Amino acid sequence: MSKVSFNVDAYTARLIGRENVAKLNGAILELVKNTYDADASVCFIYFDENKQEVYIGDNGCGMTREIIRTNWMTIGRSSKKEHYVSQKGRVQTGAKGIGRFALDRIADQCIMLTISSSEGGCIWKVDWRDFEKESEITDVSADLSSTDSSFMDFISEIRNEDLRELIRGKFDRHGTVFRLSDLRDEWNATGINDLKKELNSLIPFEMSGVFSLYLFDNASSLYDATVLHDNEAFSYDYKIHFEVDDSGRSYVLIWRNEFDFGDKFEYIMENAGFSHDDREHFDGKPIENTSTLSEIIFRQRDKIENPIGRFHGTLYFAKLSVPQKDKKVFYYKDVSARKEFRDAFGGIKIYRDQFRVRPYGDANSSNYDWLQLAARQSSSPAAVSHPDGAWRVRANQMLGSVFISRTNIALPDQANREGIVETKEFGLLKSFLGSVIQLFERDRQYVCRKLAELYKEDNLTEQIIQEIAEKAKWADRRTSLSTNQNLAHAADSVAASDAQLVIESKEAEIRNLEDENRLLRVLATTGIVTNAYIHEFSTQTHRLKMYIDGAQDAIEDELDPSEALSDLKKAKQVSETFSSWFRVTIESIRKDRRTRRIVDLNAAIRALCLAWQEVVQEKKIKIQFDEPEEIIEFSCYPYELDLIISNLITNSIAAFTTQKCEEKTIYLRLHKAQDMVCLSYADNGPGLVSDYKQNPQRILDPHETNKRDEKGEMIGTGMGMWLIKQTVSEYTGSIDLSANKTEVKGFHFVMTLPQNLKKG
Repeated sequence: MSKVSFNVDAYTARLIGRENVAKLNGAILELVKNTYDADASVCFIYFDENKQEVYIGDNGCGMTREIIRTNWMTIGRSSKKEHYVSQKGRVQTGAKGIGRFALDRIADQCIMLTISSSEGGCIWKVDWRDFEKESEITDVSADLSSTDSSFMDFISEIRNEDLRELIRGKFDRHGTVFRLSDLRDEWNATGINDLKKELNSLIPFEMSGVFSLYLFDNASSLYDATVLHDNEAFSYDYKIHFEVDDSGRSYVLIWRNEFDFGDKFEYIMENAGFSHDDREHFDGKPIENTSTLSEIIFRQRDKIENPIGRFHGTLYFAKLSVPQKDKKVFYYKDVSARKEFRDAFGGIKIYRDQFRVRPYGDANSSNYDWLQLAARQSSSPAAVSHPDGAWRVRANQMLGSVFISRTNIALPDQANREGIVETKEFGLLKSFLGSVIQLFERDRQYVCRKLAELYKEDNLTEQIIQEIAEKAKWADRRTSLSTNQNLAHAADSVAASDAQLVIESKEAEIRNLEDENRLLRVLATTGIVTNAYIHEFSTQTHRLKMYIDGAQDAIEDELDPSEALSDLKKAKQVSETFSSWFRVTIESIRKDRRTRRIVDLNAAIRALCLAWQEVVQEKKIKIQFDEPEEIIEFSCYPYELDLIISNLITNSIAAFTTQKCEEKTIYLRLHKAQDMVCLSYADNGPGLVSDYKQNPQRILDPHETNKRDEKGEMIGTGMGMWLIKQTVSEYTGSIDLSANKTEVKGFHFVMTLPQNLKKG
């Protein structure tokens, strides 16, 4: 038996490189990354229009002849695999050993001058077309020779004086410069401008002080060629900085920079109800949030491990425009000079070891909004000052940087360098960023709600004052008007009876809209409950069919009648479960339950609890209703009572499922206190997660849920408690969740409604 060695066709090696750097700009970006890995402080790209040549150079550490032979000339070999921290402490980005094929993507011929402090200079030449001529890769060679040439000698044909001065001043005894000829692409003004835009976002602007990047042509000045932008002129409304350490501890800082109260600061602080802490936050002190990765994503403490690894970042909220009225209501700062910066550097980008991971945040592409902020916003389009809705930021209002490293091994790059593999950990990263953005959204809505309420109060006063002034002015004028003029004025006025007809018509329209809104809330609850039970519904349907088929087979095969009877009894039990299910869902929207009337609350709640008890009996959940001895009557829409209790029970069932409980009990208690009706609800489940225990009222906001899958993505609707809040508000009632702050276990809810027996 003889052994046969593998070999590689020379052209195959070239194709490997082209698969990884398919586009010209991608090839340039790969080479710029290499200059950073080489500890360069300066990198330049120069296009000579006259000679159609490209120079790419850096003042990094350069390469020795040994490194060229053992690493540079061996495909797939990289010194950065094991030793990926440079002498300056930079975490190097490359590791696959194929980035050098980026040179092949740009041009057919390449000459490299590299100078190292330890060995001096080397000239390396290659014609990439040789990979097409030879059959085996070992037959392809490059020329390597020592040289005493300096960088100024090597670029002697460059006529751009600013570039020559840059090389003379910044390139001393080490670095690397490539001269590329027989270019594969047409280099023109449009292409160079696009390349500059990509280079602008390749490196975060925080690095502009340690790494300078330039893109020259024959006529460029040093200023025009500068790529990395300065962020001094950048204006933003909110800044959010976050850090997560290896243990999973997260630190979030939020700066408010959106509002300019001027000389009204004290008046607004006093009259809008802002706290002492708010004063400091408006004055530049950041809002601090310290928790864990699990608390931010899953809203619970028991998953504290960090599978992603250490990462950090900074996000910015920057509006594109401000309507004049909003500026008046919310005291927004001027943003007229902001758009140019946003267009160039918008989007949330990912950087691995200081270099851009494309395509995240790419403008005019589907990856611009890789966090799906637009979808979040469209599902909750409430205005920022809406008293109940949850405001969500638009995708084009957010920009910033997320910094990861090659040490985040659970976030590997795709083989084609176009993004990160969609691992579970990448899903967790996206969920974390969404949760951090939500912290900022809550704060902004909190501020704007208070400002809107203050404006409403102030504006109402102004309107009344203006109206009084107008009436007083008219009263003064009326004494001087003739009788005929008074009659003419009276003829122009609207008759009181006509005005009353208009008012009654509008009130009827409002009542119809309110009725539609109520029905939609109940239908939404039916959907929530159905969604929670959809899997079980399918299981029960399968059981029903199985029992009926079993009874049929027993009868047809003339088996023992008791077998058929047993299966029929089981089928009947399933059927009764379905009936109970329909009573708590479909029957709740019957027309007779959509009419407001005086309801016996004792009987209504008792009947609903019995129906739910039949639904949950297989889950071994007990529902206990402690009803008062006296009959309590209440004027309401019966289906809204169903809405409140069904949403509460559905949440309890989900909580029991999340954590196994030996005893699963739901408690309801109805009682009367003076002219108020109180319904207390509790369960003995795990209770609210730690994130909500500190502020339980948050669960009443729309889209608030801790139901997440293993990637941290929201699977609950977060609408059930909000529907309850909306319904209770329409009865001018209140909800008390304060017991959840102190009780170790269980969920606790108290609803208080003013008793009103007048039929609507």
